[in-house]
Amino acid sequence: MTEEDTSPATLPESGSVPDKSGRAPEPPPERRRRFRTAPRVGRPGKLRTPTLRPLRDVRLPDALTNVPFRRYWLSQIVSLAGTWMQSVGIQLVVLSLTTSAFLIGAINVVSAIPLLLFSLGGGVLADRMDRRRILISTQSLLGVLSLVYAWLIWSGRIEYWHILALAAFGGTVAAFELPASQAFVSELVPMRDLPQAIALNSASFNSTRIVGPALAAVAIGALGLVSAFLVNALTLLAPIGTLVGLKKIMPKREMPKGTSSGLGALKDGLSYVRSEEGLMGLILLQGVISFFVSPNLLVLLPLYVTDVLGGGDSWVGIALSAMGGGSLVGALVLLRGSRLESAAARRLVISLGGLCLGLGWIALSQNPLMAIPGIMVSGFSFSMGNSQISTRLQQSAKDEMRGRVMSLNSLSFNGVMPFSTLGISALAQMFGLHIIMGISAALLAVGAVYLWRRYVWKAFIPEFEPGIGAELSL
Repeated sequence: MTEEDTSPATLPESGSVPDKSGRAPEPPPERRRRFRTAPRVGRPGKLRTPTLRPLRDVRLPDALTNVPFRRYWLSQIVSLAGTWMQSVGIQLVVLSLTTSAFLIGAINVVSAIPLLLFSLGGGVLADRMDRRRILISTQSLLGVLSLVYAWLIWSGRIEYWHILALAAFGGTVAAFELPASQAFVSELVPMRDLPQAIALNSASFNSTRIVGPALAAVAIGALGLVSAFLVNALTLLAPIGTLVGLKKIMPKREMPKGTSSGLGALKDGLSYVRSEEGLMGLILLQGVISFFVSPNLLVLLPLYVTDVLGGGDSWVGIALSAMGGGSLVGALVLLRGSRLESAAARRLVISLGGLCLGLGWIALSQNPLMAIPGIMVSGFSFSMGNSQISTRLQQSAKDEMRGRVMSLNSLSFNGVMPFSTLGISALAQMFGLHIIMGISAALLAVGAVYLWRRYVWKAFIPEFEPGIGAELSL
């Protein structure tokens, strides 16, 4: 048999009878159409009706299938938009009263002092009282704070000392609100969905950070400065109403039967964190990130863009938008990420490396356009790293200790930043902001590597395999 006789064109089809020439007969027309995969030459194919089949696997995150969390999360989006509107209003009020960098920085310090004094006490209350009721009380007090701002501005009586007093009051409320709100999330979703819940909270925070100032600009331009504070007071009704309604659909949390005093409970919380080296390492790492990253990225970035990189106001807006966009992407990556401990450890390592790379990139940039990639990487890493630390702390802490653990985390982040901002600002005036930013990146790398090798890797050892974890050590 020749090579031509064995070619695919001459082989009979399965189930067909060859003719006298040895070739298979032509298949019937209906069979040709059935097996045809492309239109004939010169003839267009049929126009297919679009379908939603590519979206058939798209579904809500598991955390949002929990009705209590979904309601609470949606109410938080409304409230956060109002919070960012008020933040813009406060900045405008402060700038109308003073242009002194020292006086502006003093407001941040005054708001941080109550966090240092009362955060641990707030954690004790979050463990020993109904967290839902704590949040209703704190949200109501924040609404009163907004109304006081609105009245002082409307009456024309606002002065600088009013800003200091209200900042101290707001910091005191935050000292009790932050531990309760962070620990409350674990009551709304199963523990397996906790990473998604925290990622969703981070995504709502960063998305409203983009939308809120735009809404503030519209409201202030149309109705005046006082409108930003009134709108914020109204938006707080959303979480308050939701929290009141959750009483009917949430299982009642079993309160701990501790007999120790408040001071004794505080000592128990500190002893617990000290005995759990993984938890202690995560809290210390949060403090290191807040000390070296937060001042450079959250406070001094606009000044860096204008004074060091030579950009105008438009470039400041572009830089802040780039950071917000990167932060939002970081939250979404955590939302879709694996729940395995090893994957969580990799995400934290990537975020730490991204922070060092991003700060170093910004420090070496010669113009605003060059700095944008570094800003986006920094925002991405900052959001993902902070969310991952918070997630792992809540997953690892005992329920009866969760409020105190999260209060220490809040203290290490919010309590450190104002004071580190003052120190870094002073050093920047002496040596240059780009030099201090580069040094901050290097010191962050040293501190992160030390804390990881000494403590942090222990927080990612799976509970069901106590022997595993050595491969997580750098």
